[in-house]
Formats: sequence, C-alpha cells, structure tokens
Amino acid sequence: MVARRCRRLLLVLLLLVFWSLTTHGKYTDSGDEPHYLMVAQSLWADRDFDLGNNYAQDQGSVFGAAGLQHERHAVPARDGALRPVHDVGVAVALLPAYVLATTVAPRVPARLLTRFRMNRGLFAYALMTFAVMAVVLLAASATFTALLQRAHSPATAAVIVFALWATAPVLANAYEVFPEPFALLATAWGIREWTSDPARWTRRSWVLLAALGLLPWFHRKYLLYAVSVAAVVLWQKRQTMARLSAVEWVAAGALLALPSAVLAAWTYHYWGSVGGPLTLEGAPFSLARFAYGGPGLLIDRENGLFWWAPVCILAPAALALDRSRLLWLAPIAALFIPSAAHEQWWAGFSPACRFLVPLMPILSLVGADLLRNRGARVAILLLLVPQAIIAAYGWQHPHDLWPHGDGHNRVVSALLGGGADQWLPSFRVPSPSTWTTALAVMAAIVVLNVAVSARIRGASR
Repeated sequence: MVARRCRRLLLVLLLLVFWSLTTHGKYTDSGDEPHYLMVAQSLWADRDFDLGNNYAQDQGSVFGAAGLQHERHAVPARDGALRPVHDVGVAVALLPAYVLATTVAPRVPARLLTRFRMNRGLFAYALMTFAVMAVVLLAASATFTALLQRAHSPATAAVIVFALWATAPVLANAYEVFPEPFALLATAWGIREWTSDPARWTRRSWVLLAALGLLPWFHRKYLLYAVSVAAVVLWQKRQTMARLSAVEWVAAGALLALPSAVLAAWTYHYWGSVGGPLTLEGAPFSLARFAYGGPGLLIDRENGLFWWAPVCILAPAALALDRSRLLWLAPIAALFIPSAAHEQWWAGFSPACRFLVPLMPILSLVGADLLRNRGARVAILLLLVPQAIIAAYGWQHPHDLWPHGDGHNRVVSALLGGGADQWLPSFRVPSPSTWTTALAVMAAIVVLNVAVSARIRGASR
C-alpha cells in the first residue's frame, strides 16, 4: 500500500512538472520533431512512407509546422520516392496518439485556442506530447519498481527517481518527439527485469526481448545498446536461461535479432545500403569527433551532463560499489561511444544531453546504494543542491535548456552572473584553454570519486 501511494505521488508530481513546463514556453515542434510527425501523417493519410506529396501539400500544418520543407530530412530513395532519412519507429509508435490528436484538434473552436496563443495544428502537437510524457512516466514507474526489488524503501525509490527525472536533461526531453524517450523506457524495463528474481522467466522477460529487438527501428544507433542491455539481463538470469527449451532459445534469439535483420533488408531494398540514407555520403562517426564529443558529453559547458545533472558526477564511485553492476558499463559504453563519435555529438538543435537520457535508469540503479553510506549521502546532497537550482531555473526559463552552439551556458550565466560559464570548458566552440580547463575539471571529478569510494570502503570495514 505504501509503495503504491509513493508510486502514484511520484508519477503525479512528475506529470505536473513536465506538463507545466510545456505551458509557459518551449521551442514548439522544431528540429527533427516535425519530420518524425510527417512520417506519421503519411502513414495515416496515404498508408505509405512516400513523403513527397505530404511536404508538397504543406501537410505539416496539421501538427503545427506550416511551411515545413523536407531539406535533408527526406531524400529520394532508389525507387525515386521521397523517403524519410530518420528511422520510422517513433512515427509508428506515436501513430495512435497522432490519429487521436489530429482528429480531436479540428473539433476545438479556433476562437478558444486563440486565447491560448495556439492554433489547431499546435494543439494537435500539444496533445501528442502527452503520449511522449506517458512513455517517460512508464520508464519512471519501471525504475521505481526496480529500486523496490533492490530492497530500497518506497520513499527512497521515489526520491531517487524524482531526483533524476527532474534533472534538466530528462525534464526538457520528456515531451519531445525523439527516439530517446522510447530508449529510456526500454532501459527501465531492462533494469526492472535485472533486479527481479533471477530464477524466474516470465512474460515480462519476453516483452523486454521484443522491446530491445525493436529498439533499432527507433534509431539504428541503438543496435549495440539494445544487445548490451539484453546481454546484461540474460547474464543475470543465466541459470534460468539454461532451463529453457531449444524452441524457447530460438524464440529469444528471434525476438532480439529478427527485427534488426528485417530493418537491414528493408533499408538495403530502398537505399542500397544497410546503414541507411544517413550513411550514403560516409559514416557520420569518427575518432577525431570522439576526441571532442567524449569529454564534451560530460563536461562541455553547453551540453555536458555533469553541469545539468551534477549528481551524475558520482556514477564512477557508484559503479565501483559492486562488481555485478560493472556489467552495466557495457550498455553505457554502447550508447556513449557512438554518441560521442557522432558528427553532431551535441544532438543538434535539442535540449542538452539528449543522447544520454536513456542512461538515467542505469544511473538510478547504480547510484541508489550510495545513499546507504553516510559520507556518500553528504556528497550526494551537496550535488543535489545546485542540480535542483538548475532544474528549477530551467523550468522557469525553458528556452535556456536548448544550447545555441555559441559557447555559452545561459543557465549558469544567469545563476552565477554574466560570463561565469566561461570558466567551464567548451568543446563545441573550443578555445586555447579548453583542454587545460577540461583536465583540471576531470582531475577534480576523479578526486571526488576516489574520496567517496575510499569513504565507503572505510565504513564497510
């Protein structure tokens, strides 16, 4: 009963925080978002993935993106049709919400919407954001269950999930039409299954394999990530897996591998390459880009995770607590390395740290046990203070959560005074002092994690 109440309170609070953020300002239906929705429009209106007529007839106005041009978001395929360069999983998953929103929106009086500075297209888009919020809330609920299964109290589990879901990265991405919310949910399901009884193989186990198998359809960059999450969960349940029949082993393998095989065949049919249209002019990954994207995803002043969610600085100390949790380094690396090596490691025009949002359930799991140590609790609380301030300011000024690529962190500047962010390294707009500052910051982070780890080991003797 207590757990149920804590879960409900957690989800209600998160919903209020997410929804209220959308009511007082955001970049509406911008970046890649409208192009994902154009795929949904084509599926609903034409039952195909040929977007030529949809862009030509300005059907973006249906969801608040009037005048939308396909630019490089859709290009001619081998059959001559204008097809999306983005993987179609997001559009397919949101199709029921899209149909409902675009059916309801035209029935609302335009005069009423004008009072709220909206039109019917923007209202349809606003309704669809609730579907994305639902996905993020389901991920929060699954992570909450996982922490309960790790013998944390309901109150502790709720506080941990809220602390990470209310960080600026999740807060700003909780209603955006991107692949990350779906990867967040798949990760949370994996965490929940990993913490469940290792001797049981249930229907949820099969659902998890199916979800991870389908994840590359949301973005093919998730292929290695999905396999890594599945491998960690299956290793945890290795004794149970050993008792499965040959047919069940084949079914498990098919759930994981068949969707990716179909995706590769489907992509090759239309593009002549299993990598898809984004790789036709060369792979969008490089070691040179990783040299900037690696530290950039963590400590870049605009896009670095540690400035937007400072409590994540203690992730290395948390992982070192228990050898069994070191297995989660594989999924972390499978997501982090391709993201850091991408030509736009900052995730384009989107809220900061978008690429790393799926890792929040893992960080919740590995970080929860730190609270059991007094010294670690002090460090966590000290980091939660600036984190809460950053999130609260971002909630009031949501446009500042979008990096502009100009080497400025508007939240840090506003909180500490103009120019304060210049003390932090910038890898997107590097300067001669970037690496010197970065090395100093990374050294400080290493020292903090070593100190916390030493305190934990000392307390356990």
